[in-house]
Amino acid sequence: MSTKNAFVIPNLCQTVPLLLLILVSELCVLVWTLTELPFSWAQLGLRSITVQWIVLLSAAALCQLRPLLSRFSLRTGWLLCFVVILVTGLTVIGLGYWLVRPQAFSVGHFFRLGLAVSILAAMVLRYFQILQQVIENNQAEVSSRLDALQARIKPHFLFNSLNTISELIATRPQAAEDAVENLSTLFRANLRQTSSFCALQQEIDLVKGYLELEQWRLGERLSVDWQESLDDPSAAVPVLCLQPLVENAIVHGIAPQPSGGCIRVSVLQSPRVTTLMVENPIDPTRPGHTGHGVGLDNVRHRLSVLYGDAARCQVEQSDRLYKVTVVLPRSSVQEGT
Repeated sequence: MSTKNAFVIPNLCQTVPLLLLILVSELCVLVWTLTELPFSWAQLGLRSITVQWIVLLSAAALCQLRPLLSRFSLRTGWLLCFVVILVTGLTVIGLGYWLVRPQAFSVGHFFRLGLAVSILAAMVLRYFQILQQVIENNQAEVSSRLDALQARIKPHFLFNSLNTISELIATRPQAAEDAVENLSTLFRANLRQTSSFCALQQEIDLVKGYLELEQWRLGERLSVDWQESLDDPSAAVPVLCLQPLVENAIVHGIAPQPSGGCIRVSVLQSPRVTTLMVENPIDPTRPGHTGHGVGLDNVRHRLSVLYGDAARCQVEQSDRLYKVTVVLPRSSVQEGT
């Protein structure tokens, strides 16, 4: 069954959808009561209690039935959902009459009131269904944007690595062979990664493998000052969030300088954030080469899509140094996927 025609409702086991459902239903009760003159607080209270019992019991039932309902078509799921709400509404109203006002019981009024309350609850649920579908459509759009961004940066990484290997073939054949094996290992691990996130340790291993490739090409011109302070290497980070920054530091900072230089890579974790810092020297006589390449723009765009304002990418530049700092909120791989 296609997801387009599947019945989708919010997860009413979660706090936020449940609170929204309670709030919307209470607003409907308030509007209902305000249309009657004179306004009665007692009537508002009685209706609120009745409707909230119906809402909470219906939400509990739909919470448990959600996996089952999601298997049905849109029409069937809607009908079953309405039946659950209708039965719940009639039960609550019937118990209310029996416990509070048994002498005022009227079969016709009972069914009319039960149907009215159930239709009202069904309208609220329909609103949440549409809202959930909008959210899922937005998530699909975000996923497509991320796939496009990652598809753009992975060939960029591959081409630069192949350029490195091609330079080694003529001068150091054995190193070129080792570099090919290293590159194949890196890409084998990368191709297994289908999520937008990976464990921090995986990203670190990828970067270290890439640095080995560049070390073969640049030799003593490249030195690396690597600093790590990790308490949870399995914390989730976006795929290829650090490697493009290191690649930019080498391509735009180290490679253009005859004497090379040292890049500093720091990976630090605090209770709430993971901080990635890459610093490289720049040649003050080449102001156009600041290290702001495809990789940095790509990382910024992906952070914006994945985290919004919760993550930041900051660039600091002086006459001789260029530093990029990325701050990510902490999460597990399971949460990130």
